[in-house]
Amino acid sequence: MAYDSSTGPQGSLVSGQNPADAAGARDESRTSDEGGSARAAHGPTGVAARTSEAGAGPADAGAGPSAGGPGAAPAGSLKVSLATEYFLDGLSKVEIARRHGLSRFQVARLLDEARAEGIVRIQIVDPSASGHEHATLAEKLGISSVTVANPRPGESMRAAIARQVARLLPTVLNEGGRLGVAWSRTLMHLPDSLEALPAADVVQLVGPLSTPGYSTAQSSELVHTLGARTGGRIWALPTPLIVDSAQVAASLRSMQEVRTALDAADSLDAAVVSIGAWSAGASTLWARLGVTEQQGAHDAGVVAEICGILLGPTGAVWHSAMEDRVIGVRADQLRRARVVAAAPAVGRPEAVLAAARSGLVDDIVLAPELADQVAALLE
Repeated sequence: MAYDSSTGPQGSLVSGQNPADAAGARDESRTSDEGGSARAAHGPTGVAARTSEAGAGPADAGAGPSAGGPGAAPAGSLKVSLATEYFLDGLSKVEIARRHGLSRFQVARLLDEARAEGIVRIQIVDPSASGHEHATLAEKLGISSVTVANPRPGESMRAAIARQVARLLPTVLNEGGRLGVAWSRTLMHLPDSLEALPAADVVQLVGPLSTPGYSTAQSSELVHTLGARTGGRIWALPTPLIVDSAQVAASLRSMQEVRTALDAADSLDAAVVSIGAWSAGASTLWARLGVTEQQGAHDAGVVAEICGILLGPTGAVWHSAMEDRVIGVRADQLRRARVVAAAPAVGRPEAVLAAARSGLVDDIVLAPELADQVAALLE
């Protein structure tokens, strides 16, 4: 919390006076360094009057500060003193009331006024909101940033990672730019956490792909939802990520709608992708391949997958006949953009390392456990 006002000389306050003892009370209340006195006004119940900040004005029955005078403290200064003692020094309202000759109800009211007037500002910092920047790890990986996502109570790790991607996205996308979007089980949570995005066009980087528990409709929905948020043009890619043959893929690429979307990725300013590990359940592409192709890629040293692009441990792209069946963004197109990558595959740090070495990603968001595993792999 921050306090914006500075304290000044503090005048005393006398409450509960009556006409019989007012003179004696005034003698006891002479505390001003400048020789002034705090004069308490009384009414039917004998309550103290408020000191106006201008040092003049009618008494306000029930108020705490003393009436204005050469040595009286402005109301704002008293509120600062009370707020400091209560919020910073930890004194109780009863103790504060005793110090200043107030009732605890007057103290409570003045503290409420201090908050309402901006004298007291309370700031709550959620450690999970901004994530933890891991500059050392980013430097070792040779990328722009690494963000460690901490889930909130009841939040899944995938949703927590998507929330941090949503926080980074507005910082890398410029007004009037072009954003590339790839679907994944992590990035499907992205719209839930996005607050605002610059006006931009949106390009779908890979075609819809169904996985157990998820439909192709959800895959297509992401790009349209983000497009509605940015208010720009949308280049949807109405084809599967991978088809059965190179001939079918070539035929689909020749369609104007598909060709236009693929060409739009030539001018990406920013992109959001997901890093998959090359194993069952960790890559959306894995399940679309036969056992022979899965094993062939594994034997060739493939450890990671991004948008259907397979990577070896050094970050090199693995080229095979399978590439001719994939319809999506190319590696050279991603390398020209600022790419934020979600990395949900805990237990597969080699996938993160390969992605960083490939030059395809600039910013990585990952779970705390995976961050520790990547750091250990680099030692």
